[in-house]
Amino acid sequence: MNTVVNAEGFSQKDAEEKGFAIDSSVELAELQACLEHPRVSICASSFADGRVFTLARQLRADGFAGVIRVCCDLLPDQFAMALRSGIDEVEISEAHANRCKEPVWLARADQRSIHYQGRLGRRDPAGFQAND
Repeated sequence: MNTVVNAEGFSQKDAEEKGFAIDSSVELAELQACLEHPRVSICASSFADGRVFTLARQLRADGFAGVIRVCCDLLPDQFAMALRSGIDEVEISEAHANRCKEPVWLARADQRSIHYQGRLGRRDPAGFQAND
């Protein structure tokens, strides 16, 4: 059974609630179809597919206010950027959840305010908002 990770930790109960599913290869122009759904899942085959961050960011810029889930074994180190990009939750495999324990994910969720742009005097990088 897959595990859903959000800023509060692990959950199995929501793993079946995928909502409207799109692939990470979808064109940005095709995202309008997602706006009428309360939940969107962006599916990718690898944690290295950075398009999930772009798609989530674009959905938020287009006014999507629902839940955005990424279905992919993201690394805990990517979790802070996922949250800052507008992603609410990440669905990971059971094996990945066993390798990357809940406390590691929660520690990374707490790092949303850490970014390199802070050295330039910016509070948060342009266009990114924390999901508080």
